[in-house]
Amino acid sequence: MVIESVELVALPNAPTWQEKVFRAHLDSGEDVDLFQHMWDVPISPESLVGLTPEEARKKRTEKVLAAVRGNH
Repeated sequence: MVIESVELVALPNAPTWQEKVFRAHLDSGEDVDLFQHMWDVPISPESLVGLTPEEARKKRTEKVLAAVRGNH
């Protein structure tokens, strides 16, 4: 399963810290919520196209760790 497109989706009634998630549309026709949007760790939705959900989550984790270390 490969990501064909990604959009930021606002979740109804979610707390402020969890108000938006990255929703991936897969080549299998499924939609998967990948992870929460974090303002301090910017990831463009387009950069996740062509990856598997697991690869997208790994990419986000790497960006979060880089931001924590100050290497972003």
